[in-house]
Amino acid sequence: MSMAVAAAAKPGAALGGSPRILVIRLRRLGDLLLITPTLRAIRLAYPSARIDVLVSAGFHHALTGNTRIDQLLVLRQGLDSWIRVLTTCHRRHYDVVLDLQSSPRSVPFVIFSGAPLRVGWKKRWMRDWAYNRLVPGWDEPVYVARNTLRAAAAIGILPPADTRLELAISAADRARAAALFANARIDPARPVIALSVVAKVERKAWALERYAALADRLIRLHQAQIVLSSGSGELPQVAAVVERMRERPALWNYGETTVQELGAIYERCNLWIGNDGGPKHVATAVGRPTVVIIRGGDARFWTDCAGESGQLAVQPPPGTFPNDSLSAVTVEQVAAVVNRCLNTLVPCPLSQSPDLG
Repeated sequence: MSMAVAAAAKPGAALGGSPRILVIRLRRLGDLLLITPTLRAIRLAYPSARIDVLVSAGFHHALTGNTRIDQLLVLRQGLDSWIRVLTTCHRRHYDVVLDLQSSPRSVPFVIFSGAPLRVGWKKRWMRDWAYNRLVPGWDEPVYVARNTLRAAAAIGILPPADTRLELAISAADRARAAALFANARIDPARPVIALSVVAKVERKAWALERYAALADRLIRLHQAQIVLSSGSGELPQVAAVVERMRERPALWNYGETTVQELGAIYERCNLWIGNDGGPKHVATAVGRPTVVIIRGGDARFWTDCAGESGQLAVQPPPGTFPNDSLSAVTVEQVAAVVNRCLNTLVPCPLSQSPDLG
């Protein structure tokens, strides 16, 4: 196997029939969903490969159930977990490590793996030495799901036919979403719009009062049923929007959900609108059209605006001060984009995310 891996250092060369591959992407929710096209490409190229993914605890749920993966190596807090995972990386005798993080936290696992082929992003010379295949352009303004495929190309992996994201959703996840919608008496004949108003980073947050005004407008003009989604600790932000609304949302404060249950909720919506963050990529993974309110400098990384992707970005006008502030994005600006989307939608189709089998 070592000869096959050595040969893989040459562009286009194969790794052999059953390579052992470790993919590292420690965090976050959106970033992990954005590597799913790369995982799909690796599995298609090497159906018999062992593919493990190293991910930090708390974010690993994004890949739970993904059939492209043999095992998730979950890194938890504490020295014991670090030692256990480092030991596992060494004992697995991986042929290839594909480090999509390429950070001080991921480098120790690359080194301890002892893999003959170690692929990482070319970032800083102080840690570039850990890799024997460096891929330039990690910070190029290209949709991250597409850019990540360039790292896989370093081991001869051809890109898949598309860059769709994947999230494994079970029948139980869909049953819970169906029950929530039934209890809220959501009418499938009228538009259902998911709003993700939360943001963990202030610079990514559009004003809550503008979300309230947008929701009211959508209800009045389109008879839309608004689903306000939230994650752990985010309910106060949603409640602040509800308090500012004159109309009432169809569904909110529905309790804790897993990533997969959130995806099942989004599956039942016609359209997703919200801030840049993990929920946007969840909506994309289940095939929902998205309208993301995002800083102009970030849009090229986190939104695929090419072709018929169904991903639209509303950005501050050029020259906005302070630099690229979302405060410059108006309700009218977002509503105009949403109106165009709604004019092309068939009322409430329940389409399911692709089968990963």
